[in-house]
Amino acid sequence: MSSAIAISKDSTLITGRGYILDLVHNENGLLQGTILTSEKSKRQWELKARVLFDHAVDIQRVFNNEQTEFMLIRFSNSEMKEESRKKIKEKEDKNSFLYMIKPIGHNEKPEDGEKLIINL
Repeated sequence: MSSAIAISKDSTLITGRGYILDLVHNENGLLQGTILTSEKSKRQWELKARVLFDHAVDIQRVFNNEQTEFMLIRFSNSEMKEESRKKIKEKEDKNSFLYMIKPIGHNEKPEDGEKLIINL
């Protein structure tokens, strides 16, 4: 089994669904069911889906091997929407992508900056 390293940047709990994790990696997409293992704590998370945004899907990098979920966001004006699109594009240009993950055997989220081993 091969592996790769990813860096956890931030995560948010979505009650009943798991965490949305900002993950920096250099892979060409991550399969649903991929296991992420903390180098430090050895805790694990299962990758459920890549998160795409309804207002930016036309500019987001899409990998054919990924399961995706769409997040719907509404903005009070077009300037805010364009600023959000710009930020998403800038992050993805740096290989930073959002994923829905679920903890395995615990309820913790990855720490910011934590190195996660991607079990490929």
